[in-house]
Amino acid sequence: MIRFPTLVFAALALPALLPAQLTTTLSPESARSFDDYVKAAEAEFDWQCHVPLDKHGVSIIPGGPSPLIELPDALIHDWVAAVFVRDTTVEQVLAILQSYGDYKRLYPSQISDSKVYSRDGNQWRIYLKLYRKAVFTAHLATEYNVEYRRLGEGRWGMLSRSTKVAEVEDGEVLPVGTGHGFLWRLNAYWLLEQRPTGVYIECRAISMSRDVPAGLGWALKGVVARVPRESLRDTLEATVRALKEGAK
Repeated sequence: MIRFPTLVFAALALPALLPAQLTTTLSPESARSFDDYVKAAEAEFDWQCHVPLDKHGVSIIPGGPSPLIELPDALIHDWVAAVFVRDTTVEQVLAILQSYGDYKRLYPSQISDSKVYSRDGNQWRIYLKLYRKAVFTAHLATEYNVEYRRLGEGRWGMLSRSTKVAEVEDGEVLPVGTGHGFLWRLNAYWLLEQRPTGVYIECRAISMSRDVPAGLGWALKGVVARVPRESLRDTLEATVRALKEGAK
């Protein structure tokens, strides 16, 4: 999905393995279900560290009871990942996450364009053009409201909620909720915690894509579940690379 970091940049849930003619439409019922799921998830946030760290790199676990929630015509994906970056500070991580205009350099495999619409203190409105290459390239024009929260000394939270996700086809931005359904929604929630030797970084990505087309479940079910997870891993790994490059 999208991947992007204020998102993690997410997160295309359905890979570009589908024939171009398989278009679909997001139903109002699925849109409401996603909103309800996110509302319930946010109500349970305690802004504590929940992912056991892997000394070899990024750790990923389901964000809820199940990482894949099936709706009548859509899928909700919920993953949370964490990594520990030595010899860095929370301020340096924040600087990377807030470098929105530079995202196409920091996350070149996921983002082709980006810009800030507005900023008011810790409230941001941003634009990200996402893409994914497989059999063909899927482009998405996406917009987000982003909020940064100071949680205490050396601790920050960030909430990035998509306000627009639209496919781009032949240079034309399609109406929201139409197209191939690679990605309908993408929210990302980041936790940064300063520790004596570095920073703990955690990101939870909740996204929604179309369902698996009838007759293709046997071939695509596993891929559909895997792509958002891999996207989240790529986002954290790219963030770590950016921090290390900045430290040189």
